[in-house]
Amino acid sequence: MKFAKNINTTAIVMLECTEKVETIGYGVRKLVVVAAGGTGGHVFPALCVARELSSPDISVVFATDQRGQQYLEEFKSTAVIQCISTSSKFFLYVSVLLSLCLAAVYLLRKRVNLVIGFGGYPSVPFVLAAQLLGIKTIIHEQNAVVGKANKLLTKMSTKVITSFGAVQNLSRTKNVFFVGNPTRYEQEYTSKKHSNNRIFTILVFGGSQGAKFFSEDIVSAICETAKTFSIKVIQQARQEDIQKIQNAYDAYGVDCLISTFFDTIDTMYKKSNLVVSRSGASSIFEIIGFQKPAILIPYPKSTNGDQMENAKFLEKHGAAIVIGEADISVERLKQVIQHLIEDETSRYIMSKNLKKLYIKDTTKKFAQIVHKTLYNQHE
Repeated sequence: MKFAKNINTTAIVMLECTEKVETIGYGVRKLVVVAAGGTGGHVFPALCVARELSSPDISVVFATDQRGQQYLEEFKSTAVIQCISTSSKFFLYVSVLLSLCLAAVYLLRKRVNLVIGFGGYPSVPFVLAAQLLGIKTIIHEQNAVVGKANKLLTKMSTKVITSFGAVQNLSRTKNVFFVGNPTRYEQEYTSKKHSNNRIFTILVFGGSQGAKFFSEDIVSAICETAKTFSIKVIQQARQEDIQKIQNAYDAYGVDCLISTFFDTIDTMYKKSNLVVSRSGASSIFEIIGFQKPAILIPYPKSTNGDQMENAKFLEKHGAAIVIGEADISVERLKQVIQHLIEDETSRYIMSKNLKKLYIKDTTKKFAQIVHKTLYNQHE
């Protein structure tokens, strides 16, 4: 019954959004649907491109799931919200099939010109429906390994855009464009990269998939390091873990700032000397952009091992230290942090190597490919 209720809700929300989009003018104006999974890793790059594309000549409608609504900001009034259930394979397939049918109706009714998919199951209905209807599609693969949804969708897409120069399991070579991963802070990357902190500052964030490990083992390692060095910590954590983390740092006299979310994470990057993080694509490319030395601890259950491959990319270029969660201990992590505190030269070399990996104007390059696809221009 609960699932049936969600299906009904999906249909109602999509029809409501359809009515709202009726106000969009047509004629020579193009309509583009940007479809992305509901996590920040999928939504943030999609938002960057959506904002870049929005113009008098192009209208953009955002399609995501209920999780992604919190990020949509200016696209909320026209967004298409889907309910994709991942509670079981059966519910996943049924919800995707229902959304596929609704997406097809939407695409035909609105005469959509192009659909751009940014990965995640919520991108499947709109991209697949567009492909079956003969509407142009562009797929963005943000990781170093093709995700499950994109593995299906890239086979029939008009073009594929990648964040990494080499992507594992990508079954095509034609119309593939390497531009990097659009990030929220591209305008901030040209400002000063290296902090002049009197106290060594560590930025810690592990995402929703790093809760226990990041609130326990990493906190313990930092507290042990604080016995020898003065440390300041900026940490993103779950609400239920904040007090526990605060108490641990207070016990060791560690100056800290802890929150569930930082609106100004770019400022936190700039203030830090070291980043300890998971290795989702958004984190990887923000670390590259801000050129911050990093300890990467890939999420071991990430789809297709993409986080490990993302992390290895930086490690291969001498731009980060990678430690597998299964192999890590508080003592080892403490030793790595202590080494990076003491060895400024190592941090400097990592920053220089990150600078070599930086790709300028990623969002603009992405938008240029979209424009050429919309207007049938050759690359």
